Amino acid sequence: MNETNRPQPLRCRTLALAAALMLALPAPQALTDAVTAVPTTRLADNGPRWGFELAKRTPDPAVRFGRLPNGLRYAIQHNETPKDGVAMRMRIGSGSLQERDEERGLSHFLEHMAFRGSANVPDGEVVRRLERQGLRFGADTNASTGLDQTLYHFNFPKADAAALDTGLMLFREIGDRLTLAPQLIEQEKGVILSEERLRDGATQRAGIAQLQQQLAGTRVLQRLPIGLTETIQAATAERLRRYYRANYRPDNTTLIVVGNIDVDAVERQIRERFADWRNDTPADAPDLGVARPTQPVVEYIAPDAPSVLTLAWLQPVDLRPHTPSVSREFLVQDLAVSALNQRLGDRAQQPGSPLLGALAGVRASVYGVAGLAQLVVQAQPGRWTDALDAVVAELRQLLVHGVTQDDLQRLLPGMRSKMQRRLTQESTRPHAEIADRLVNAVHPHAPHLNAQQALTEAEPLLAAVQPEELTAVLRRRFGDSRPLLFRSDKSGAFGVEKVTQELVHAMTRPLAERVAVAAADWPYTDFGAPSAIVSRTQDAELGTTHVQFANGTRLVVKPTSMQKDQVNVRVLLGQGRAGIASGDAHAIWALGLAIAQGGTVQRSAAEIAQWRQRSGKRFSVGAGTDLHAFTLSGTTRPADLLDQLQVLAAHARDPGFRPEFGEKLAAQGGSQVAALERQPTAVHAHEVERVMERRDARLRLRPSADDVSATRAADLPALLKPALAGAADVVIVGDVTAEAAIAAVQATFGAGDERPRPPRAVLKVEPVLGGGAPHVVHHRGRADQAVLGWSWAMPDHWEDPALAYTGRVASSLLRARLDETVRAQMGLTYSPLTTALASQDVQGLGRFTISIETPPEKFDAVRALLHAQLRALADQPVSADELQRALQPRLESALKEPENPFYWVSWLSRIQADPRMKAAMRDDVAGLRAVTAAGVQAYFRDHIAARAPVEVVARAKEP
Repeated sequence: MNETNRPQPLRCRTLALAAALMLALPAPQALTDAVTAVPTTRLADNGPRWGFELAKRTPDPAVRFGRLPNGLRYAIQHNETPKDGVAMRMRIGSGSLQERDEERGLSHFLEHMAFRGSANVPDGEVVRRLERQGLRFGADTNASTGLDQTLYHFNFPKADAAALDTGLMLFREIGDRLTLAPQLIEQEKGVILSEERLRDGATQRAGIAQLQQQLAGTRVLQRLPIGLTETIQAATAERLRRYYRANYRPDNTTLIVVGNIDVDAVERQIRERFADWRNDTPADAPDLGVARPTQPVVEYIAPDAPSVLTLAWLQPVDLRPHTPSVSREFLVQDLAVSALNQRLGDRAQQPGSPLLGALAGVRASVYGVAGLAQLVVQAQPGRWTDALDAVVAELRQLLVHGVTQDDLQRLLPGMRSKMQRRLTQESTRPHAEIADRLVNAVHPHAPHLNAQQALTEAEPLLAAVQPEELTAVLRRRFGDSRPLLFRSDKSGAFGVEKVTQELVHAMTRPLAERVAVAAADWPYTDFGAPSAIVSRTQDAELGTTHVQFANGTRLVVKPTSMQKDQVNVRVLLGQGRAGIASGDAHAIWALGLAIAQGGTVQRSAAEIAQWRQRSGKRFSVGAGTDLHAFTLSGTTRPADLLDQLQVLAAHARDPGFRPEFGEKLAAQGGSQVAALERQPTAVHAHEVERVMERRDARLRLRPSADDVSATRAADLPALLKPALAGAADVVIVGDVTAEAAIAAVQATFGAGDERPRPPRAVLKVEPVLGGGAPHVVHHRGRADQAVLGWSWAMPDHWEDPALAYTGRVASSLLRARLDETVRAQMGLTYSPLTTALASQDVQGLGRFTISIETPPEKFDAVRALLHAQLRALADQPVSADELQRALQPRLESALKEPENPFYWVSWLSRIQADPRMKAAMRDDVAGLRAVTAAGVQAYFRDHIAARAPVEVVARAKEP
């Protein structure tokens, strides 16, 4: 199970924490808008209030909010995206903060035990029942524990009576009927200890150090969800039951059901199943404390620690209900923080900038112990002092001189566009997205408005807001005191005194005159004369239109209403990885970055971003290196489709490869390498790829340190320009007509002279023989973190399609058996992994892989168990029930995938380049349905158990 809201402050994706902080809550002021709850016709008088009750507001009328007399809350919504299916959530409003000293880690432990048996559901049967209905463990069936909540979620592919009955029955079983058998508790201890090993690393330890600075004096620091290993090892049924009775209670529970359902019928079922739930045990209500930092500056230096600076301003907690006036403060604050981030983005994209990135955010409450304004900064290697100066200078410019009208003019179009997008897409939001959003409605600050309500409320503010209001917010949030400073790095300690001096210098230096970013227009509107349409055909089976232009450009467009007001574009050029010479393979990791971040000759990436901001246009620029093409991609709306294609065509026909990209190249590559080397599972997966793909560097998905050091920005244009100048394949899927797509492509990629189209290059891998000594690779984690894996070379998809489908089901079946044995019964690992690959793009590439995280001293036990499991699968028939549980989730997933536009973007891109792919796409469901129990047994007998595996081991480096 996952853990959410646990401290994950700084991972290699260093700005993720700040991105989370962008969900800013209202400014802490006097509680002048505090109100009392007003019951509605569907709400009982007792129990915790919904946010809209506290704020006396009308919530989204599409949602049925309710509360039972015992205090249990529920939210139900009818939704038809996708046409079938239902998303169900059960939130317990307690997490690790409610644990006593001897219970640290038991809230998370209890979450695991929710799947280990209850009064009416035996151990293991929860997952089996859900698998029979097509739910995938992890993706559709999961749970998470945070500091302040525990969340259980099910995503059923069908919204029939069986799904609703199963989901609500299991929620009631979890609520107050868990058995907590002592023998099963002992078995689960090893699983949780494995999860602790998997999650522990340099980034987490740096994050904990940062929390210790910011939230000193609070309970948060003593109640991280994973807990203490000694507490986990000492867990008993009595201790778990004490926490269970105090916190799993109806007045602490919220149920959420969203899907193609009868809302009245679901409400009746909830009342029938949960009305008699009683729990008179006093609730846990610990004192969380108040953050009182004692260390203004902290420097954390450790091997593999992330290179990050964090500036933090602690503020009072603000938990006011979101009345209209408070919501207005929230929106003004959002604009103010966006103005700061806009300035930081400009600075980061300047040539010579010491910043790789910087992001600000504000939270009104961090677990009820502090409010927080924060700036997270990622610096160029060796330039943290310059980065600190740059970020503080940008902040001080706003604090001293204020937000300008120009800042506001760049912000407002994007804000309006964002809100309009939410409105137009409201009717096609998927069940799971709505359900997850409704989880937030349990908080007192969340009135849960729909898109029209939010837009109607915001329009007057956006029309009247003044720069001075934004300036006042920034001064209140970021200007009242000197911030806390946290510096994390892998080496190069400066000492607290020196770091403090640098902060003081940055905050007191004379401010230089700010150079305003000049407004830039868009010069790329003429790509030459539109070439003629050579052919136009329809594919009724796929619902697509195919167009060939005289200059060599090809277009396939699929109109669909799966996502309102959204159009997805992908452009394929050149031969991709297959066309890269072996001597240049080290640079593959950087090629997509060079296109997306290098701008164009006439406009930098910063100028393009500014044009988007001022115009309010919706487009994006992504780039990558696929096996057989370089790709440009973007997501837009119908009104901006021509602009999106102009932007992508400009990057292809007039790429900039600007110096500001080259300056950041090594740091970005180094960040990727560091992320790989810190994670044992990633190190293992990388080595499996390297060994099983015969060391063909073109197939490597992640760069090595040698790759990064060998890559020079100046070398990239020669690798890319010939491909970018060639004929393009354009794929457009979304809320668009064929005529509009054809016109936009004809004016961009379809314009100008004829362009060459290179032949499709061949990628081929020779099978790897099994046996021999293990391949050992080292990671930089703890000594007890290790991964053992076995792999077998298999045919590619085209050599034996039936075998490929059988392998996918065999992989799921083996994973289920390993979950029951190596995980549940033996407690050797948290998450055994199995994969079956039969490539449709690389000749000869296929493999079946098992990987298990466990301490090195348990490798022999794992080997013995794997031998026994594989031998049993080869010798004994697979039961019909076991086959169904392995097959049904994959089958339901295959049936649902066509309801996602990105499924079509991917397949149509491949079909355009290789017509065989149409059969592969079309036959996916039929191929899975054709898998038999005898076929799965033969798969293990003939291809796995009878052959020696290739063993790959990842373990810690010797000290």
